[in-house]
Amino acid sequence: MNVFKNIIWLSLGGIISVLFWGALGALFCATVVGIPLGKQLLQVARLALWPFRDDVEYDVNFTRHFIANIIWSPLGLLLISFYAVVGAVFWITLIGMPIGETYFKLLIISAAPFGIEVDKKAEPVKEWEEWKNW
Repeated sequence: MNVFKNIIWLSLGGIISVLFWGALGALFCATVVGIPLGKQLLQVARLALWPFRDDVEYDVNFTRHFIANIIWSPLGLLLISFYAVVGAVFWITLIGMPIGETYFKLLIISAAPFGIEVDKKAEPVKEWEEWKNW
């Protein structure tokens, strides 16, 4: 079911978000000073590519890279307004609610993209360890 949601997400404008975050990440990676910031933006692009995954948790921490987030804030405000409008349009329809939620998730991330951590859960490994020791 999540693969189907991801395909719908990409066809209903998600690819624009992926290309935007990826292009910004590549632009930052082109400079030596911006490589850490570019890697972070590419991580957001990867999260925007497949947002309906069960194995990803994200945590936004604005204070981790405070100066980078302050420099990012003018572009972040534009992205916040874009994601709010598009997310609200999708949220109005019953079928578009999951897509709207994804836009709202990207709204939160676009406020402070340089403090995000994407962690993959290791639930299958934990379950295997429990069964192995049983």
